[in-house]
Amino acid sequence: MTDYFIYTLISGVFVAVASGLIGSFLVLKKMTLMSDALSHVALPGIALGVIFKFEPIIGGLLFLFLSIILIWGIENKTKLATESITGVLFVTALAVGSILISETDLLEAFFGNVENISRIQLLIQTIIALGIIGIVAKNFKSLILVSIAPDLTYSEKISRKKLELLLLVLIALTISIGIGFVGVLLMSALSIIPAVTARNLSKNLKMYVWWSMIIATLSLLGGIIISHVTQSVNPGVATVLISAFFFLVSLFGMRK
Repeated sequence: MTDYFIYTLISGVFVAVASGLIGSFLVLKKMTLMSDALSHVALPGIALGVIFKFEPIIGGLLFLFLSIILIWGIENKTKLATESITGVLFVTALAVGSILISETDLLEAFFGNVENISRIQLLIQTIIALGIIGIVAKNFKSLILVSIAPDLTYSEKISRKKLELLLLVLIALTISIGIGFVGVLLMSALSIIPAVTARNLSKNLKMYVWWSMIIATLSLLGGIIISHVTQSVNPGVATVLISAFFFLVSLFGMRK
């Protein structure tokens, strides 16, 4: 087992924990499809990283942040829903990214490729993941409130708009660190599927969040290890299959 593989697993743990954590809020707020679509917005940034030889995660993160600003700005100036605005950006970014990037690099961006993640990117991913976990821990109660009962934020003197912007930023950060492992097409395997599975298994909110993080971590680590051992199965695909298996198992153990 090489040092690089160990670093990949360590980074994977933090990325998965952050993804499962944010996924739990996405499911509570019923933003699952929006999150999946938003991951595609990173594609032009990834393409520019490949073309100009800089870390693709930086390019993807830049485009995600620009999209978040656009979504938040348009949503507050119009009556359009977040999902509708995201849909427009999603297809536009997908088209632009497909033009900029070669077919080989496009497939890698879609499904991820652990072997091509640099040590610098692993470090960046880990730092961002720790930042996400720290921010959520500090604002946990407020984020829960805006996810389940946003109207109550006014009575608690909490800025709903600021919290929703914070959640969008956290989603963007989570997507940016996850696409290296599972690609832009399969991000739901790291956030949405674990969170949905956790809802089937949990009797309270605390256990729901913990189960979401645990399932995301087991799914990603399992995907990375299977890919490493077989040398033929894509880690993103393996992660999806493992998380889907956990979901099927959870159907038999659903809370009453």
